[in-house]
Amino acid sequence: MPPGAAAPSTGGTFEFNSPEPDRNVRIIRVPVQQIKNGDLRYNIVIRPQDMIIVPQPTTGEYYIDGHINRTGVYSLTARKINLKQAIAAAGGFDQLAVPAQAEIIRRIGNDKEVFARLNLDKVFSGDQPDLYLKPNDVVRVGTDAFQPFIAAMRNAYRFTYGFGFLYDRNYAPEQRQN
Repeated sequence: MPPGAAAPSTGGTFEFNSPEPDRNVRIIRVPVQQIKNGDLRYNIVIRPQDMIIVPQPTTGEYYIDGHINRTGVYSLTARKINLKQAIAAAGGFDQLAVPAQAEIIRRIGNDKEVFARLNLDKVFSGDQPDLYLKPNDVVRVGTDAFQPFIAAMRNAYRFTYGFGFLYDRNYAPEQRQN
């Protein structure tokens, strides 16, 4: 009986047997990064009838939300993007942002999500490792109750560089009306 053919059975039904593997097939996994680096051990000969399968690059979208200058949807275009690059692409933090109170929401499977707290201050300073974003990741930058007051104080005191002059009509000497 040829491989993959139906085997006769006794109840009027038949079963499919799995095909036997071809003994002449070899699967060779080649590390692309080592070939790019010039390692000739992985430079193999390609013969007629060889099949080359290259995995698809990771593509999709990630989302940035919270206290960022340009929140929204950004695309992963077949290259790795880390958190620092994503924050920079979104225009950085706004005035109310507290980078120590950030989180990333990552989908695991079709029906589960994982919430992870991040301290972006430590990521930007190099004290914590940066991580690469995956499709459908949501990065949220939080704030706290004191940030609006701190931002108001920061904006209340302005300094001019060099010589500055401010003229206000409320403090101008009175002028006669004719």
